[in-house]
Amino acid sequence: MSVAGRPELFSPFSRHDLSLLAAVGRYGDIGEVARRAGIRHGTVERRLDRLDRAVGLPLTLRSRHTARLTSPGSRMLAAGRRFFHQIDLATRTHIHGHGSEAVDAPEVLSLASTEPLLEEVVEDVAALLGLLLSVRYEAPRQVAAQLAGHHVDAAYTWSLDAPRHSLERTTCTYEVLDDPLWVILPRDHPLADRDEVSLVDLREETWVSETGPTSEILVARVFQAAGLPEPHRLHVTSASVARGILRRGEAIGLGSPTHPAVLAPSLVRRSLTERPRRTTSLLVDPTIVPRALAGRLARLLADSHLRRFAKHHRELLHEPWWAHWYAEQTRRRPHPDGTTPRADAAPGPAEERKLDVQDLHLLRAVARHGSINRAAAVLSISQSALTRRIHRLEKALGARLLLRSPRGTSLTGPTRQFLRQLDLYEAEFRDTAVTCRMVDGPLEQRSRPAGHPVSVGARQAGEAG
Repeated sequence: MSVAGRPELFSPFSRHDLSLLAAVGRYGDIGEVARRAGIRHGTVERRLDRLDRAVGLPLTLRSRHTARLTSPGSRMLAAGRRFFHQIDLATRTHIHGHGSEAVDAPEVLSLASTEPLLEEVVEDVAALLGLLLSVRYEAPRQVAAQLAGHHVDAAYTWSLDAPRHSLERTTCTYEVLDDPLWVILPRDHPLADRDEVSLVDLREETWVSETGPTSEILVARVFQAAGLPEPHRLHVTSASVARGILRRGEAIGLGSPTHPAVLAPSLVRRSLTERPRRTTSLLVDPTIVPRALAGRLARLLADSHLRRFAKHHRELLHEPWWAHWYAEQTRRRPHPDGTTPRADAAPGPAEERKLDVQDLHLLRAVARHGSINRAAAVLSISQSALTRRIHRLEKALGARLLLRSPRGTSLTGPTRQFLRQLDLYEAEFRDTAVTCRMVDGPLEQRSRPAGHPVSVGARQAGEAG
């Protein structure tokens, strides 16, 4: 990275630098950061010092064992995440040719949902998609009205049939998850000792149900689909009230992998012989939410539900039917970043080769100096070494970056387009650093405490004291 203050270029952090800053912000303990990064305590200190010097700002405030991000550190972390998110989208668009919609994503997406989204979903959307979700929770009918009235840009809802939406507003529908249902019973219920129960045996019970799209009553429709009349004692209410009634053991109801679990020692979950299910879907306005982004958001939602199901309902995976369903869902549904999770484990972080700072320097050198020969000389490596490094990068990305001909080697047109975008993204990142220095003052202007020189983190801790 360039030294802060040089006007000609300010190179961004590497992805590893960002992960280090993110770990400081998350854990606040240098020992824990070192353990998770697989490096020594002192190495963490030195790398954080290097980042401070490179940016020209104190990014962390450290004592002997603890660390936290300063205000500039938080801003630079956010700017770095945005930079690499833009790089990933530009790679998809220009190098892989997935279309211009990949870089037209909104910064904030307003979403109406029938179900409370897990906090980790909102965090994952911000981290993986670079998108902030503004969520409002409504009953299914109100969710459709919010979308139809242009109050939100997207809706997350469910249906017992294939999604059908008679909205005047143009929308696109993305299936999130095939959502099989189970029954929730009090632990002292006469049928609670069975592994599987039938709706026929539960018709005389007191049920609680929520109302779905087009005012469908979930339990009533499930009984009708099984060829049975709906239960006589059926309380219809909102999803949140229904969960409260279930928790108190005053009725029985339906749960599913996407429906917020009612977890209590007094309750049990049992499979239903009839295998009822519903479909959860993401509806978006395609003029606002790009196709690529909507597809990744739908996959991320499905991924979070599958992880949650495997964590909280693992006992169901011992049953062949549920194990087969889970394996099918995980096998056919790639992660939001393009990889397919294993069917025998809860989905985890994907491993994928992405462009990092050193890769960008290589490509930029070729573009600026016009040939592999001249770029290699500037980078102080041999022509063959530079060619091999770019070839390995092409193989890892699965995309062509160089044009090779008898007259020499140059970058492809799409790669040059990508680098033009890179200049814009890097300028935006540099502007963030400049703004931080104007607000907080450069590192060199900070006064040192009396005595021998100390690290940036120790000096900042001394100032705070």
